[in-house]
Amino acid sequence: MSTEPVFNLAEALARVDEDADLFQTLAELFIEQAPQDMAATQAALDAADAAALARAAHRMKGAILQFSAHRLFEATTQLEALGKAGDLAGAKPVCAMVAQELNTLVSALNEYVAHRPAA
Repeated sequence: MSTEPVFNLAEALARVDEDADLFQTLAELFIEQAPQDMAATQAALDAADAAALARAAHRMKGAILQFSAHRLFEATTQLEALGKAGDLAGAKPVCAMVAQELNTLVSALNEYVAHRPAA
């Protein structure tokens, strides 16, 4: 098991010029949108639609990048590549890993949002 943090807050804040309010807004939007993005990804895999899988993974990857969630970013990058290659069998375990890592990130962001000191 990796000891790497779920997301790197310092890097993520640097991406938004240290604007904690903007980061909080992005986190809240991500928390709301992530389950829909994961559902679209899983639906593409279930439908054996490799092109849709690649598109869904690419969309998630872009959102995940904002949070410097390195493990999840790498997993979605791999999932996108598998979709582009049409390797649906290889994509199944990676999709499961993405779902698990995504849930972990959403939980961590929920924790951050709930406990962020008021400005």
